Amino acid sequence: MCLLKVYIEDARTGEKTFVSGNAALISADGEALRIIDVEGAEKIISGVDFLMIDALKSTIVLRVKGLSKTES
Repeated sequence: MCLLKVYIEDARTGEKTFVSGNAALISADGEALRIIDVEGAEKIISGVDFLMIDALKSTIVLRVKGLSKTES
């Protein structure tokens, strides 16, 4: 079974930090995202924007709100 891996991208460097694996559910919870993995473990991540989903690599990438690659 290939579930989602969740990363947060550093807008300045493009480096991705692993947040969660085997994510079965990702939902909006107010200003935060709620991630539940296949074993039922839950993480709440706030202050991020959705960047992309790559279905072939089973990944979702988030970015810290308000940051862009052009900001320093």
